[in-house]
Amino acid sequence: MNPLQSLPVVYALLLVDIAANWHVSPEELLADFGLTREMLLNPQGRVSLETFNSLIIKASHLTQEAGLAIYFGQKMQISMHGFVGFAALTAANAREAVAIAERFVGMITNVVGLRLDEGEGNGDEAILYVDANTELQPLRDVAILAVMFGFAHMGTVATGKVIGGRAEVDFAPPLYIEPLLPFLPGHIVFNQSVNRLVFKREYLDLPLVMANPVASQIALAQCEQELQRFGLEQPFITRVKALMFEEVQGFSTLEYVASRLSMSERTLKRHLAKHNITYSDLVDEARKQKALDLVADSQRNLDDISEYLGYSDMANFTRAFKRWTGHTPSAYRKL
Repeated sequence: MNPLQSLPVVYALLLVDIAANWHVSPEELLADFGLTREMLLNPQGRVSLETFNSLIIKASHLTQEAGLAIYFGQKMQISMHGFVGFAALTAANAREAVAIAERFVGMITNVVGLRLDEGEGNGDEAILYVDANTELQPLRDVAILAVMFGFAHMGTVATGKVIGGRAEVDFAPPLYIEPLLPFLPGHIVFNQSVNRLVFKREYLDLPLVMANPVASQIALAQCEQELQRFGLEQPFITRVKALMFEEVQGFSTLEYVASRLSMSERTLKRHLAKHNITYSDLVDEARKQKALDLVADSQRNLDDISEYLGYSDMANFTRAFKRWTGHTPSAYRKL
């Protein structure tokens, strides 16, 4: 079964256990799919997205509870996510845990993608984007809500602090949502252009109650092996370059990129050395390409470009640009 088009059976098991609260037996829910509750206990088992989508539809029908996504998110446990969950649970802080989830979510499924941005929020806010990669309904909307409220619930468990925020989703409010609003860990806004969770940036610095660097590294090593087995690994340099452009202005520090890759600065330097390149080399190369693109736009103010690229003053930017091209930025525009 294609791992990108499937889910670990543990998620189907959670759905079965939730439906049991409405007196729906596992046999009644699973009968049409050739599954039993015992089969869902297989740690290596997976179920197709189409089957899981049909399970959601049937569970909603049998329970007469359309809001199963909310319950799914509230009942979700970090341990359900295998080595990814264990690596996140034993990370040093919430920032590292989110970075692990962002990097390895594809091992679980491609139903959603995650992207953390600490630069776009207003002042003290951070944003977790939840990208939906399926049009199967109700699976798509269920997954978005479950991930958002699951993150809030699991964050509270992992840090020992109440985690809340504002959820923004790109679909209309479902009929079932009104009576559930008082029980949600934050405000939810519908009919938005993107799906994202907005929360206090300070939450990312919260230490995790089960932080264990040795255990986390062991779990991360297993996650890396699984990525390779699934064929999901991106070239290392490509991943580093992608992280450089996550900041709103300037370029990410070595420390920031290392933390997003769930490794120490020393380990990151060692990996780069294997490719015969340094982080400074990559930053210089990226700045050059960005500078060429921005300077080519005659509507852009050169001082603003210099500041955006992280230079302390225009003179330093001019020297770097002349080193790259043999011309000053203003002369380059006239070519």
